[in-house]
Amino acid sequence: MANQKEKEILDRMAQLGFNKYEAKTYITLLEDSEISAYEISKQSGVPQSKIYETVKGLVEEGIIIAQGSDPVHYSPLPLKEFISRYRKKLEENLSTLEDELKDLGKQPDIDYMWHFQGEQSCLDKAREIIQDAEESLLLEIWEEELDGIKEELINAAENNVSITTVFYGESTEIPGEVFYHRLEGLSQSATEEGRWLTVIADKQNCFFGSFGSEETEAIWTQNKAFMLMAKSFISHDIYISEINKELGEELDKRFGPNLSDLRRNFQ
Repeated sequence: MANQKEKEILDRMAQLGFNKYEAKTYITLLEDSEISAYEISKQSGVPQSKIYETVKGLVEEGIIIAQGSDPVHYSPLPLKEFISRYRKKLEENLSTLEDELKDLGKQPDIDYMWHFQGEQSCLDKAREIIQDAEESLLLEIWEEELDGIKEELINAAENNVSITTVFYGESTEIPGEVFYHRLEGLSQSATEEGRWLTVIADKQNCFFGSFGSEETEAIWTQNKAFMLMAKSFISHDIYISEINKELGEELDKRFGPNLSDLRRNFQ
């Protein structure tokens, strides 16, 4: 096993509570099962003075199995079962910790803002908020960022989450109710200043990100004032979308294509 890869695996197993010798023993048995403690020591680098104590502890934990005698041979807990066991243990510990922390008293409302930088980090947070939504999602998104969250939107719709989206792009399949925003005069400014992605989940979590400019960055918050502002911004664009649908030609004559004469005063 490459040194860097082995180090990463040992570090991750240490986070699960395994010491270096225990982790090396289990890894070695995954690569070559039904071998003796002496062979484990030889292949893994675990000192012979430590190997018998190590395998004894792992057998007692059910992580490896001892078979036969003279010499005893060891086999690992199958990887799938190993992962399942520790995933379940982690979830149980987190659930218990959550209950115990709640008992300490009422938790304060979160009114601060978390900042994220970089496209991957920002999209990861947006996906997380969508995945956690239980009742409703209100979004505003450009076509360029849609693929980054589309799978999560589909899953949310399958879980009966109500989804309303203002979409800056051509007609495409998006779950839920979709309002298409006109693009005339907006694409160039969005390229220069950034495209926005707004997500409001269950009226409790709000994400606002700027993509495509020199630096991609975003904010996540549960601040009610910020959420009201974001909701008003999306609602306004829904109104504009519907008004354009009914009165587009008349508005173009009066205010220019896609309200360009009005927007020019605020650029």
